Amino acid sequence: MSDATLQTLCFVVLAAPLLGFALQYTLGRRLAKGGDLLTIGAIGASLVCSLLIAYEALQGGAEFTKTFGPWTWLQVSETSTWTIGITLDGLTAVMLVVVTLVSFLVHVFSTAYMKGDPKYGLFFAWLQLFSFSMLVLVLANNLLHLFMGWELVGLCSYKLIGFWSEKPAPCNAARKAFITTRIGDLGMMLAICILGGAVGSFEFEAIFAAAARGDIAEPWLLLAGLGLFMAAAGKSAQLPLHVWLPDAMEGPTPVSALIHAATMVAAGVYLIGRMAPMLTPDVMVVIATVGAMTALVAGLIAMAQNDIKRVLAYSTVSQLGYMFLGLGVGAWHAGLFHLTTHAFFKALMFLGSGSVIHGCHHEQDMRKMGGLRKKMPITAWTFLIGVLAIAGVPWITSGFYSKDGILSGAYGVNPLLFWIGLGGAVLTAFYMMRLYVMTFEGEPRDAQVHDHAHESPKAMTVPLIVLAALTLIIGPLAWHTLMLAPPTGVEPAALWATLQSLEAEHHHAGTVMWMAIAAGIGGLLLGWLVFHTRREKLAALKAPLAPLENAFANKFWFDELYDAVLIRPAYALGRAFKVLDERVVDGLVNLVGRGGVTTGDVSGAHDRGVVDGLVRAIGHACQRLGGVFSALQSGRVRLYLSISVGALALALLLEHLL
Repeated sequence: MSDATLQTLCFVVLAAPLLGFALQYTLGRRLAKGGDLLTIGAIGASLVCSLLIAYEALQGGAEFTKTFGPWTWLQVSETSTWTIGITLDGLTAVMLVVVTLVSFLVHVFSTAYMKGDPKYGLFFAWLQLFSFSMLVLVLANNLLHLFMGWELVGLCSYKLIGFWSEKPAPCNAARKAFITTRIGDLGMMLAICILGGAVGSFEFEAIFAAAARGDIAEPWLLLAGLGLFMAAAGKSAQLPLHVWLPDAMEGPTPVSALIHAATMVAAGVYLIGRMAPMLTPDVMVVIATVGAMTALVAGLIAMAQNDIKRVLAYSTVSQLGYMFLGLGVGAWHAGLFHLTTHAFFKALMFLGSGSVIHGCHHEQDMRKMGGLRKKMPITAWTFLIGVLAIAGVPWITSGFYSKDGILSGAYGVNPLLFWIGLGGAVLTAFYMMRLYVMTFEGEPRDAQVHDHAHESPKAMTVPLIVLAALTLIIGPLAWHTLMLAPPTGVEPAALWATLQSLEAEHHHAGTVMWMAIAAGIGGLLLGWLVFHTRREKLAALKAPLAPLENAFANKFWFDELYDAVLIRPAYALGRAFKVLDERVVDGLVNLVGRGGVTTGDVSGAHDRGVVDGLVRAIGHACQRLGGVFSALQSGRVRLYLSISVGALALALLLEHLL
């Protein structure tokens, strides 16, 4: 395939959903079926082109790297030009397929899930722009171009999380997501400024080459790396910026699937994977440590959640922590491989939860479910495949290979991080089996919910079947493609050396593999035994752990802590500024105003009493004098002659006297 053809395919990948958004946003209400077929066709075209690009990447082998552009975006000065461009390699190829495939299936699923919604057409328009934004980010060849897609992803997430804006909860969740991720984005802007100023270019290859030559001073390189991770932690919900993601469940479930599987949360992991060659060992230590702690804390919280979507939300936070753990310990391929496998089994489970919610007439509390496997067999069996994959059941699920690669990488670098990751693996299997059992197995907990439950229509179950199949087979293909683009440039220190192949990660120590298998299967069996038992026995088992369960259920009071430390003081400061503005600033302005009014009143009184009085007095005197002189004007000529003669005589007399 020629470079011109590849470039055209990239343009179609971007143009199709953008055009779909424009047409759907403006004409969606006038189109048949609310325009859903238009948007499905648009994202379908992107998917086909992405598959062709991925095929070409496989054919190209380890040497496959293409760059198109750059094209001038903005001429800042005579010596500075901002550009946009496209980079194609194995990582890009995989991400294109992940984004477009998951988005395509979410579009199809939404035709049934969102049916009857008053804003049905608008929903599909925003899905299109969301997909386009992520594709812009993935295809970018420089940081500034990537940042454009990065911010568009944030905007679309805000619109889709708060899609049901007539309700207060989605609006609050959208604002929380937007503000929290903006905090992280400050780090991205800092990194862009540092790297752009030091290198004179925002292009990835130029940055990597400058870092390799030592052209970027060590403190600035460290600060830039931490800024990038800060941005990634915001988008990918790592401690302590993880609090927005569970609340994002207030949006429609298909949006949750897209956010948690292929778009927003994947953006942060992709950013760190893409910028890996410039990350210093100190930055990698921070990434690995935060990732491990996030995986553990989120896993503990997930064990005590009862909303089916919130369990999956905290599961996503935990799995993202695993990805950062892998990237931080140098297991570059394993971390990004887990991003790929997670996209499919997490999309499967989120859409599966949407199927459950739809079938149970929008009930989300697992304490009111149970026994749904017979009512919803397709949803139940496909969901179980997702559970087995995220638990890492060996050899038959893709999740096993990626998670085992991460744990093997951690084992060879930092045993403490390995044990934290292994504990997180046990928790993952345990709480996912808890979710499955409480939802699909055992006796119904709420007769009304169970009696009215039903399997979802084909528009919802077919995407589940496709995702279940992909969950089982996507591993080898994605891994092979990712292997085409190992990180180059700055090599991490020996302690954090990049593990260059799955075999090296997988067979680093045979005990690691078996420990990972034991963790996954052990967690599943423990979850089945604990939650498949009778309720009175379960209550007795949980009684000694009530304080811990309370802490997990309350999410370790992160929200309450932020409310006490940040939000309330911010509101108090706002109220203080309000009082200052009203009583001091406005008071001073009002005082000046009242002084002006008083001065005006005095001036007016002076004008009326003195100036106007004097004018009136002069006028009155002139009027009186005029009256006197007017009496002398009788109209008789003899009188006037007498006066003239008298005046002349008086004048002669005065002249004689003088």
